Amino acid sequence: MGFKIGLDIDGVVADSFPVFIAELNKHYGKNVTEIDDYDIAKVYGVPWDDMDSFFNENMEYLFSTPEPMAGALETIRYFQDKGNEIFFVTARRCGGEERVTLDWFERHGIPRDKAIFAGGASKTFAVRELGINVFVEDFMSNALEIASIGVPVLLLDTPYNQGKTPKGVTRCYNWREIKELIEEIQQRKVSQNY
Repeated sequence: MGFKIGLDIDGVVADSFPVFIAELNKHYGKNVTEIDDYDIAKVYGVPWDDMDSFFNENMEYLFSTPEPMAGALETIRYFQDKGNEIFFVTARRCGGEERVTLDWFERHGIPRDKAIFAGGASKTFAVRELGINVFVEDFMSNALEIASIGVPVLLLDTPYNQGKTPKGVTRCYNWREIKELIEEIQQRKVSQNY
């Protein structure tokens, strides 16, 4: 039985934050070493409009430069080879961000069944519409929303998502753990169907 696996991109499949930090430090003349708040404007002490402008002006470099997260490509291929579908549901927007993202997928040989560019919209709509069985995320607010509709969420541990891990969300520390947990969730679902 094929499973539908939903994946976020930045901080889950793409190791984006080291690139973001390096470029933001250059731009703002800071020496930030980690993002400990998902609201990056707060971390850099600038208005959100200024941060938004920075990302818009530098989007191509910021989204095309990151390397894939360690273990992500192998795990994605492993699940696809077993007949599962992989869906990317990202806060990135349609248009230029979509083009750069799809080019990045191609350049890194990332297989995908579909990519949804949600922009600022809730990811829950896409998760429901696609019938996703498990979702991998790094932003706690998204994890909570997705878990609230009954979809198990694997939260990749980061400095900006610390705190109590709520019901329906399981904290993971690497892609090896993600792979093992997805297999456990699949096995439970198969057992429930018998």
